[in-house]
Amino acid sequence: MKYRAGVIGRTGRGDYGHGLDRVYLYMDEIEIVAIADDNTQGLVEAGKRLCVSKLYSDYREMLEKEDLNIVSVCPRWVKPHCEMVLAVAEVGACVFLEKPMCQTLAEADTMISACEKAGITMGIAHQGRMHTASHYAKRLLQDGVIGTVLSAQMRCKEDRRGGGEDLMVLGTHMFDTLRFLLDADPEWGFAQISMADGRPVTKSDSVEGPEELGLIAGDHIHALYGFTNGVTATLESRRNQRDSGKRFGLQIWGTEGIMGVYEGSQQIEIYQSPFWRPGREVPIRDITAESISAATQIDQMAVVDNLQMAANIAIVRDILSAHREGRQPISSGYDGRWSMEMIHCVYASHLAGQRIPLPLNERWHPLA
Repeated sequence: MKYRAGVIGRTGRGDYGHGLDRVYLYMDEIEIVAIADDNTQGLVEAGKRLCVSKLYSDYREMLEKEDLNIVSVCPRWVKPHCEMVLAVAEVGACVFLEKPMCQTLAEADTMISACEKAGITMGIAHQGRMHTASHYAKRLLQDGVIGTVLSAQMRCKEDRRGGGEDLMVLGTHMFDTLRFLLDADPEWGFAQISMADGRPVTKSDSVEGPEELGLIAGDHIHALYGFTNGVTATLESRRNQRDSGKRFGLQIWGTEGIMGVYEGSQQIEIYQSPFWRPGREVPIRDITAESISAATQIDQMAVVDNLQMAANIAIVRDILSAHREGRQPISSGYDGRWSMEMIHCVYASHLAGQRIPLPLNERWHPLA
């Protein structure tokens, strides 16, 4: 018996995310039963693309009429995520949700509570923690391959979205990947935010972000976090930087080496020295290549052909396995909420002018 999947898209307003609709086409154990999209043309095109005949203009009608095991909440635009997840949880289906999770921590709390009450599992499309290379790299860190981990540095794409928009759209990936690799949570954060002219941000500078992100502010963000294992980590994003995007990723510094994690965690390498001196002849280990060579032949083909889709497949399979086994998936709603904690901490700390403990006490947006 196959699992029955539903797809919720929003053509022109978040569309179908990063492959959250097509993921089921690669999975023999799942059948796409129905699609919902309030854009008529987009709905018809999605039906053709996914080879599905049951099409709904109202996702609530789809959920009411179809017996589904899992639903992809695909739109990249964030505002409807909460109401869509609540509706899916109400009918008892599991959720595969596009990032960022939601606009506020209050919404994240509500979504998690609804899933717990319904007894279903929710997974977030944070592909970074699901790549074969990420799991291999995490084991290497635990085995001490770079010695004692000291600190980490994260940078977003720093293009026209740099600052507040970058923090929501890409910071969520960085925070999630770092927490996964370190196997630890932050216990405090401190941040400074400024506009392009160097002026410190105030609440009056906040705007509604594009793609229904919610409130954002600032052209330059610099944040520092302290983790429960003693590691400190920074994240920085500056708007409109030259060669934007090429620095997007993170580095983990240890007493014996430096681990670089780039291209959405698809490319991981280790520079086998505790300090960066390009002129020295220091070996560089290709962790991605090592992890792929260690995979089975079938898994290897999936990873090589499309690393992001391979991660999506892994997330979906883990969501369903977690539901059967009564556990949380590896990329859970709790992990999605932790990224939101770290994002909102940036604003809360800057406005307070001091270090802020995590998790945050205030669950509404600090800029509100």
